[in-house]
Amino acid sequence: MAIHLGVISPQRPFVIEELERRGFVIHRAEEGRNWQEWAQILAPWKEEIRGLLSGGMTGLPRGLIEALPRLEICAIFGVGLETTDLDAAKERGIVVTTAPVLFDDVADHALALALAACRRIVEADRFVRSGRWRRGRMGPGRSFWGKRYGIVGLGRIGSALARRLEGFGGTIGYVDPAPKPEVPYRRFEDALSLARESDVLFLCAAGTPGSGPILTRSELEALGPEGVFVNVARGWLVEEDALVELLAERKLGAAGLDVFADEPNVPERLLGLDNVVLAPHIASSTEECLRRMGECVIANIVEYFATGRAVTPVRPQPHGPSHRTEGEDPCPGW
Repeated sequence: MAIHLGVISPQRPFVIEELERRGFVIHRAEEGRNWQEWAQILAPWKEEIRGLLSGGMTGLPRGLIEALPRLEICAIFGVGLETTDLDAAKERGIVVTTAPVLFDDVADHALALALAACRRIVEADRFVRSGRWRRGRMGPGRSFWGKRYGIVGLGRIGSALARRLEGFGGTIGYVDPAPKPEVPYRRFEDALSLARESDVLFLCAAGTPGSGPILTRSELEALGPEGVFVNVARGWLVEEDALVELLAERKLGAAGLDVFADEPNVPERLLGLDNVVLAPHIASSTEECLRRMGECVIANIVEYFATGRAVTPVRPQPHGPSHRTEGEDPCPGW
C-alpha cells in the first residue's frame, strides 16, 4: 500500500520527484500560511498521511499534529526547531528529523557579512556603479585582520566559523552554555563580558521563542562605535530596536544581518543606513547546501519507512538509534 506524505513547506523539486518515483503519494499544502490552513488543505487525506515534509521556519505545530492522527514522522528541510512542538511530537511518538548539513555554508556567510561590513563592500559597489568614483575617492573601511572576534554560541556553526577566523591572526572568544574544553578559545561567562572584549561579535546561537533576546542594548553598546555585529542566527535573539538605533546614531560601528525579527519585514530605518549589510536569510542558500538538505529529507523519509529508523532524528526514535556513526556524512545518499 502506498505511503502518503503531506508537504507544508517549499521543497527542492528533485525531492518531490524522487519521493514520487519511489512510490510515495504527495499531498501539497505549501500555499497555506499557518497550521489551520495546512490542516484544512490536507483534511481530505488526514487518515492516510503518515509523513510530513516541513521547513526550519515552518516546523511542526501542535495543532497540525492533532489534525493528522496517523502522522509518524516529520522531515524538516533545515535545522531550526523553534516552530516545532517537540513535546507534542514526543507525546504522539512522532519522529522529527532535521537536515544537519548547512553549518559550513552558514559559517562562510557569517564571515562574508563581517568582511563586507568592515570593508564597506556593498557601499563600494554602489560608489562605483553611481559614477562617484570619477569625482573622488571613497573613504576607508576597517581592517578585519588581527581583531578580537567574539562568538555567541559555539555549536556546529560557531565552531565552523571559529576555524575560519583562526586564519585572520586575531584572538577568539566565545560564550556558550556548555564549556568546550577541547577548543583553544577563551570562554567568557556572559555575552556582555564577551562584547566588551570583542571588535567583531558574531551571533550563532540557537534559541527558544519567548525566552527574550540573548543580546540586548547593553551588549551592543559594549561593542562601541568601532565594533561590528553579525547575526546569522535568528532576528528575535537580538534587541532589534536598540540595534537599529545604535547603528543610526553611529554608537555601533557596523553590522551584517542575515536575519530579522519579523521576516520578511525589515525595519525601514535600516534600509537607509550605509553602515549595515543586509541579506534575506540566505546563509544556507547555496546550490550545494540546498541539494544536501534535500537529500537529507529524502534519506530520512525513505529510511524511516523502510526500517523504522530515521537517519538524523532530533530525539530518540521508537525503534532505536540511527545507524549513523559520529563524524560521517549524515545523509550520504539515498
